[in-house]
Amino acid sequence: MQTYRLKPHPKTPPLEVSAISVTMMRLMGGDLLLRYRINNSSKVVVPRGYAHRSQDDLWRRTCLEFFIYEQNGRYREFNFAPAGDWAAFQFASYRKLAGDYVPETAPQIDFQRGPQVITATVRLPARLLDGVKSAALCAVIEEEGGHHSLWSLVHCRDEPDFHDPMSFAIRFGQSTPKPRK
Repeated sequence: MQTYRLKPHPKTPPLEVSAISVTMMRLMGGDLLLRYRINNSSKVVVPRGYAHRSQDDLWRRTCLEFFIYEQNGRYREFNFAPAGDWAAFQFASYRKLAGDYVPETAPQIDFQRGPQVITATVRLPARLLDGVKSAALCAVIEEEGGHHSLWSLVHCRDEPDFHDPMSFAIRFGQSTPKPRK
């Protein structure tokens, strides 16, 4: 189990959200569990869910993201709305969309909201990680008034870019993912 702390991009600071952390854990059988925690979240806008199904444009609102890099520039992007909707995309290379990615098993998303904390737990099947070399954790946070902040483990550019290959800072291949230094 490893906990990662996301940082807001300097050009998109939050209004009230003070921290986002993500705990990543491999479960018995190999499934991956991601637990996103958003602190000081009383003003975070959470879109209503639509029966836990695949939806486009989730990234335009509060959305938790997970990118996995395979090899030769290929990667997949997963978007998780805290209320349960999700989307997945396959890329042939940097920002070159190859199409929607349809996993054999849909991600399972559990959402809880307290007065100051939002948690979203995502369970992904083990097979999604076959051949994965590295990963990135990100979040788009919408606060009341339409204010957006963009969070990631690493921001390598002057403008926010979750697709930047240098931001895939979590390395796989060990028994547990390790952050890149």
